Amino acid sequence: MYSKNDIRQIIQDYHWLVRLIDSKVYECDSTGIGQYGIESAMPRAKGTTGDKVLVRVLRNEKDRKKTENMISRTSIIDNHEHLIENEKTYHILQLMKQGESNRRIKILLKIGHTNLTKRIEDIVNILYEAQDN
Repeated sequence: MYSKNDIRQIIQDYHWLVRLIDSKVYECDSTGIGQYGIESAMPRAKGTTGDKVLVRVLRNEKDRKKTENMISRTSIIDNHEHLIENEKTYHILQLMKQGESNRRIKILLKIGHTNLTKRIEDIVNILYEAQDN
């Protein structure tokens, strides 16, 4: 369960989280760099493995957990955004999901700072309360 500050941060980070998930940046494969010269004949340091398959499997597992974490963070918004009934508040959330700045949102929707802050707080409260259900 996320706190209100966590939800506010997820809304602000949503656009780059989704871009990372879509780009599959953590699924890129790299087999490493081969060693040349005397380094190739020397023994490995204690505690490291020379098995490239094992190293890749461990890295894939770690990256999968990161991706799942990002998906679960963004899903709180995706799964509950339909609960926002006010049209202008809904569009503020959509603009924030696209990475628009608060200044740009105020200009586009012709609203003041206090109004925008209140609507963002309404969004956070709706998403926070939706977690319980």
